[in-house]
Amino acid sequence: MTNKNEYASRPDLLPTFMENSKDDDGRQVVKLTLAESRELEALSLNRFPSTFSAALDWESASYDDRIWWDDEEGWVRMASDLLSPFAERGAHVVIFWGNLVLPTVTIPAESAIRHAREILDAGGPHFWIYPLGSPILIECLMDGEVTIATIPAA
Repeated sequence: MTNKNEYASRPDLLPTFMENSKDDDGRQVVKLTLAESRELEALSLNRFPSTFSAALDWESASYDDRIWWDDEEGWVRMASDLLSPFAERGAHVVIFWGNLVLPTVTIPAESAIRHAREILDAGGPHFWIYPLGSPILIECLMDGEVTIATIPAA
């Protein structure tokens, strides 16, 4: 029996498009195992100190930029601006959710842009986007704060 608080125990909470095998974007979503997620966390997320709430501790780490969105439309525009350079290269992004009952996923950056609002709606309380192969991590908090940081070397 699966514990309801285990990693990836609630994939039903993912954005609807991620569960839709009939949708072109949905078919490109890859749900990662815990081991796969941990490998990617080691390359990105875990290189930053965290706070007690699992958000990253930006008082103890440097970041490149911090911006805010006021509403969902603002987030959609911001996500497009941040992810467009990766979409142009055909890159995929990893989405780590602040709630580990959702599985970490990889999707094309282009799909993340198209579904930015749905990702935001599922992301509470926060989530991180790591464009695969890039030195960048994006943290999105539900209060509208988005932090962009260069990932420190190992």
